[in-house]
Amino acid sequence: MKKFSYFAVLSFLFAILAISCGGKKDDPYNYPDSDSSPYGDQDAWNPSDSDVVPDGDPSHRNDEDTARDCNYSSTDNRIRPKDEDLVFSGIIYGEQSLTKYVYFMNRCYECNVNSPLMITNILIVDENGIPDAGSFVISDNPLENGPVSLQHDEELRIGVYVTATTWSDQVRYLRVQSNDKCKPNYDMPITAQTKPSGKIVVKTVDDSDPDDGIMVFSDVSGELVNRIEVKNVGTTTLRLSSVAVTENQSRNTNEFGFFVQDAPTSTIQILAGESATLNIGCRNDKEYPTPLSGELTISNTDPTEYGVNSEYKLTLKCGPNAEKSPTALLKCEPEKISVLQWAVMDGSDSVDSDGQSKEGLRYLWSFASTPGGISLDIVDEANRAGSALNGDSSNKISTTAFQARVKGTYIVRLIVINESGITSKPAQCTVEAVSDDDLTLKLLWNNKDADLDLHLIAPEGSFGDNATDCYYWNCSPQYSGEKPDWGEIGEPKDDPNLDIDNTTGMGPETITINKPVNGTYKVTVHAYDLSHGPATAVVKGYAHSKEAESVSLLMNKTDTCWDVYKVTVSDGESNKKAISFEPIVPAAVYDCAKPTH
Repeated sequence: MKKFSYFAVLSFLFAILAISCGGKKDDPYNYPDSDSSPYGDQDAWNPSDSDVVPDGDPSHRNDEDTARDCNYSSTDNRIRPKDEDLVFSGIIYGEQSLTKYVYFMNRCYECNVNSPLMITNILIVDENGIPDAGSFVISDNPLENGPVSLQHDEELRIGVYVTATTWSDQVRYLRVQSNDKCKPNYDMPITAQTKPSGKIVVKTVDDSDPDDGIMVFSDVSGELVNRIEVKNVGTTTLRLSSVAVTENQSRNTNEFGFFVQDAPTSTIQILAGESATLNIGCRNDKEYPTPLSGELTISNTDPTEYGVNSEYKLTLKCGPNAEKSPTALLKCEPEKISVLQWAVMDGSDSVDSDGQSKEGLRYLWSFASTPGGISLDIVDEANRAGSALNGDSSNKISTTAFQARVKGTYIVRLIVINESGITSKPAQCTVEAVSDDDLTLKLLWNNKDADLDLHLIAPEGSFGDNATDCYYWNCSPQYSGEKPDWGEIGEPKDDPNLDIDNTTGMGPETITINKPVNGTYKVTVHAYDLSHGPATAVVKGYAHSKEAESVSLLMNKTDTCWDVYKVTVSDGESNKKAISFEPIVPAAVYDCAKPTH
């Protein structure tokens, strides 16, 4: 009886083992969708082979139901991304992010060269799989010239950027369509996260149009005070550092003009969603009032839309016919230029209050915003070598120009003034300066009382040499040192530019070269002043607007230097330069003297 039981048990166990070891005849490696194969962990970079977005719609989230019942053979094409998702974080409201890149490849095991993975379409869809890009843009689409085929381990690169148009997270899916039999629609989550900040909105609650950016004092005889409401529509506290009349101020009761009643003597803090009321007054002649115009400036911490409202300007009008103001009309041509190219601003269509007359108009030109706050001259388009026109309220030139020194967004502002002295509502136009093929270096640090300087040294150059070292004295528009002329003599596109010498904050300081010549450059940080404590310097390197390298080091002594990178520029593909960053190791700080100008 024991003998019979023993053999029965053995037979039963062998039967179970045979069943469990059985495999599909058409799949010798028996990996239905598990990434187990005789080639090892070839999909180690893909965190989840199910590729299913939690709680997603199974009709399009990487074909969950299909993939569950779909088995790959060793010769099947398999689309795989390098990353699970794409996240844009810390974008300022109203601004555009840098382009980020994602990579997809064919992870077949025994590929059939005659039947590659075919990528047939790339688009952005919403959570329901409906084409809807929101504010995302596919800026680098490899399918512009038609479908692309991928053999084993070949890659496909896709570039995406986004504009922060909401305070909430924006979520979409980058859909890549292919002949992958199990996942013909591969959806990668893409998320944009807006950085919390305050945002200013000003309403002139006591006049007929609270939202037009103009405060009109009607029927003024002597003195009249009106209210403005300053609201914070952002997500964190907004701070007003100053509120002042910056044009046509009345300093006492005997002087006609505008004033701030009970002007704040310290910072005003406005919580998210709340508002503050300010009282703005006009003083005019009691018996013979005349048209008065002025300007109120509210300095605040609103960083949105490239800081265009951090110095918020409100037009003030008072006296008879105050509402009969001229109209400023402005256009910039072209709206997108290369660094060092000229942009033309045309205000010649501006008219007086009758909607037709242009006689006697004066043109007040200024910048509402420039990259890094740099100073630039606005000049007569017909005489670009002439004097700057910025802030000249007597100027009668209606068509002007400026040269973009660094990449970024420039916002030009025009106010026209008629013969009665009544000003228009400001008109603005925007010019974006882009780099054709850029090398960018950015320095930041963590001590606001420290002063660090970024240096880019040309091939065969030396630190502190005005001809071969780009630093604050010769590269920043704040100083008068002779600008370096690298590469081809007289060609500005291969010369370096420093946006600003930041002496009162924590950076960034940014150096760019639009068309760098071939060679090996050196990047150095100089501790100009660390008398108020040490600082950790962070230096980021960008090639073609994409961050390629970032390193940091603690610096704790004035007049020391840190050699950060060797940057090699050579000829690349498609007329683009190949730019590589090699951190200099070991990272070390050494004594060095301040450059002599």
